[in-house]
Formats: sequence, structure tokens, C-alpha cells
Amino acid sequence: MIFIDFIQGFIIGLSLIIAIGPQNLFVIRQGLIKNYIFIVCLICSLSDSLLIIIGITLSSYLINISSIFVTSLKIIGSLWLIIYGILKIKNAITSEDIEIEVNKKIINNVVIATLALTFLNPHVYLDTIVLIGSIALNFENKISFGLGVILSSFVFFFSLGYFSQFLSRFIKSKRSWFWIDSTFGLLMIVYGIFFFLKS
Repeated sequence: MIFIDFIQGFIIGLSLIIAIGPQNLFVIRQGLIKNYIFIVCLICSLSDSLLIIIGITLSSYLINISSIFVTSLKIIGSLWLIIYGILKIKNAITSEDIEIEVNKKIINNVVIATLALTFLNPHVYLDTIVLIGSIALNFENKISFGLGVILSSFVFFFSLGYFSQFLSRFIKSKRSWFWIDSTFGLLMIVYGIFFFLKS
């Protein structure tokens, strides 16, 4: 059960994090120009981990408040996953080819830019603290689930940074994103329906 919770955390984490946004494009760009890749990937992964831990910790406290409140949160999280999945599929149909701007930056600018793209993005709080926190309520072993989500963040960002030369040709392609967004969109819808029925 612990391992299953871990694997599901990893899959759900990937389905939420794999998307083209300013942060991910920045990581790809740093990888392409080989400019402080490790620092950028580490900041992104640790930042995500911190927010994931906060979300899951808060969900652990919420369990003791009210069973009705917890059930409501589970339902909201499930519906959110379903809507997120639908939006991913919609994005797959309407997405365009992506251009990645490349220019080197000094270390201070890189760190500031990475932190800004992470913590000034409202979606990161919705995905980690709110959504992951509410999804965690469905799992018996929240620590295993959380570790799976955290691992997905490290795997994703370091893969994105260090394999950007190889991945960039797929990331720039509309056709690639159609299949990526469609696959993870369907996964999110399936999980959302499963958690909704389980609530």
C-alpha cells in the first residue's frame, strides 16, 4: 500500500507539473545554453518540495476538523483534477509551436529569475498547496504519497534541464504537446473521477 501510494503520488505529480509555462521554459533555456543548470533545477525542485510539504501537512491537520469538511475538500480536489484534465486536452488541441529564447545570464540574475518564476506564479500554490493537499486526503500513507510527488518534481526538472538539448525538439513541437497534454489530461480526469467516487 505504501509503494502504491508512492507510485500514485509520482504519477499525479508528473501529470500536474508537465506543462509549458514560464518556469519550465526557463529551465529548458538554461539547459540549452548550459547556464547554471544544476542551480536552476535544484531551486525549482526544492521550492516545489517545500510547497508540497506545506500542502500535505495542512491536509493532515484538516482531517481532525470535520468529516464533512474533509469530504468537501476531497470532492473539490476531484472536480479540480477533472477540470484540469479537460483544460489540458483543450490545450492539446489549440497549442502552437513554441519558440525558446536563449541568452546567458549571470548567477545572481539566474537565481532571482528562478525564484520569481516559481513563487510569483499563482498556479504553483494552487497545484502544490491546494490541489496536492486536497488529493493527499485520499491516501492512507500521506508521507509516501508526498515523497512520490516530490520525486516527480526532481525527476522532471533535472530531466528538463540536463536533457533539454534532446527534449527541446519535442517541446517545440505542437504535435508532441498534443500527445503529452492529451495523455496526462486523460490521466487527471480518470484520477478525478476515481477520487470523486471514493469521497
